[in-house]
Amino acid sequence: MFALPKYVIITFLFTSCSTSLFSQILDTSSAHNYKPADVAVYNTDQLLFFTNEVSPFDTSLNLFYNYYPSYQNAFPFVDLGLEATPILTLSEKSTPSLSLRLGADQLTPYLYDDSIRIYQTTNPFTRLNYSQGANEMLSIEVTHAQQISERLSFGVDYRRIKNQNFYFSNLQNFSRVRMGNLFNTKFYTSYYTPNRKYEMVSSYIWNKSKNTVSGGLISDSTFNTQFGREKLNNSLVNYTNATGTLAQNKFNVTQYFRPGGASNDTVLDTRLSQFDDQFYLSTSLKNERIEFEDNDPDSLIYGTVLLAFKDSAYHRSIENELGYTRKLGKGTLFASVIHDYSNIFQNDSIQSYQNLFFKIRGKIDLNQSAVSYRYKMGLMGFNQGDYLLEGMYQLPNKKKQIQLTILSQQTEPTLFQQTFLSNAVQWYNAFSKIGITRISGSISTSIDRQNIKFEMLGEAIQGIVYYHSNDQISQHEPTVNYFKTAIRHQLRYPHLGSDIGFLFQYSSNEKVLPRPRTSASGNLFSEFRLFQKKLRVQLGMRTYWFATFNSPRYNPYTRSWHITNTSFQMNPPLQIYANAQVKSFCMGIEFFHAQQGFMGEDYYSSPSYPMMPRSLRLNIRWDLNN
Repeated sequence: MFALPKYVIITFLFTSCSTSLFSQILDTSSAHNYKPADVAVYNTDQLLFFTNEVSPFDTSLNLFYNYYPSYQNAFPFVDLGLEATPILTLSEKSTPSLSLRLGADQLTPYLYDDSIRIYQTTNPFTRLNYSQGANEMLSIEVTHAQQISERLSFGVDYRRIKNQNFYFSNLQNFSRVRMGNLFNTKFYTSYYTPNRKYEMVSSYIWNKSKNTVSGGLISDSTFNTQFGREKLNNSLVNYTNATGTLAQNKFNVTQYFRPGGASNDTVLDTRLSQFDDQFYLSTSLKNERIEFEDNDPDSLIYGTVLLAFKDSAYHRSIENELGYTRKLGKGTLFASVIHDYSNIFQNDSIQSYQNLFFKIRGKIDLNQSAVSYRYKMGLMGFNQGDYLLEGMYQLPNKKKQIQLTILSQQTEPTLFQQTFLSNAVQWYNAFSKIGITRISGSISTSIDRQNIKFEMLGEAIQGIVYYHSNDQISQHEPTVNYFKTAIRHQLRYPHLGSDIGFLFQYSSNEKVLPRPRTSASGNLFSEFRLFQKKLRVQLGMRTYWFATFNSPRYNPYTRSWHITNTSFQMNPPLQIYANAQVKSFCMGIEFFHAQQGFMGEDYYSSPSYPMMPRSLRLNIRWDLNN
């Protein structure tokens, strides 16, 4: 009996399913009328001030780089050439967190923050986002939100990124762990009583990152002279059997108790605006674990002969915050006391701290503008004497938006900057507090089809802590001045669009605060519709660039970026992409680093870390609203 080969059957089934799927998506008959997803969001921070105004959930045509958080909130930056690897933002504000923390912040742009977004949707909503490319590049994101009842809702955000660059050929653990490997998960549930006098939001956040640590190429000059497969098979790296791990988890329960209100036996009111005051209680359990393991240490790197070793640090804390909110005329005032008890284990060292903070936040609504302010003071413990004082003026308008911010801060350096215990290096420092004074502002305006935004920032930083050489850290006591100006221009026509930005920076001391003087990013695209205007198509190209400067270099075993005082030239990659959207389904393809090989071979994302080679990538997003 004649039997079809398996691959023929599989190909037939795949083609049939794909044809059926797209025929339903593109079907314009009344049997498949499409209704856009009705989903809105608000965050828990709004509940403190009796406002739960919702914002519509973004369902617009998907930019390809939405899966890569760094391009959204950290540009310009340097990294290790792969998604989900340590990153250094080159234009960030110098605002360290006023709390006790270890200070391993090299993955911060990838990690979910503590804020919780609450989704409002009449039907269960699920967003699937999948990206895949050559060299085992993979990104999966899932967002699900559901209102179990009118007053009980649930949501989850999940993200998985991995990337295996094949430039590094002599890694002993290459088959055991991906080069970049990141997991993010965030759960939440929200509930309130019929009269809303009691409300609770609970959440759980889990982050984990594991990276093969290469230490960069041994010889950049050798790499630059290689072509094709020679680059893949002969790119020797400094670390041959080392990995770095970061794991975080946090469980939080926040409760709101609201006396008074407009509800009675006959009237049920769930508006937050009915209340004039509320009590607030938040409890958090936090854990953070950091490890660095080298099973084949090279004495030339560490400066000493070492056997295989593993460094580790673990921070465990429980935090309670008790607060009270009160309406005062046109304003709202929130005051709270925070107690944090922490245990820190660093190799064989154990330290315990009890921190006590006092915090005030407020908002005043004027006729067409608003003034907000916050103040936080460390009363006891590791952060005793630290403070943060900030005021912000906002003028929201449909055609013109203005924001002005003034900040003054004094903060203790992080724990790793004060005490670092490693098999390779140790230090015990008594650094003074870091002082920051800043004024910043922005104005954006919309004219016809254009949107123009102009930002300026100036700050004076005293006591900058910086890393230099492989095993030294220092504090620069004199004041360093930093200035930043950014201009962004967006243009939209029915079939053409652009998004171009320029950034200009100045640091008065490039040895302790190196920054590129000029940066730019650009996105040019065209749009049109097909299939009775049901299919929206976008074709474009984008690139980014920053000027030559003395770029810091990543040090794996300190988990920090160290000053090199060595010039680094960035060659801008070119991305060509095509996106399409029909109903709630988006699909895109991208030719990443398209000009690589045609315009030279020496592409780097940071000193001694090559940029990913030219490759084709696929991105799919599908919103499901049942």
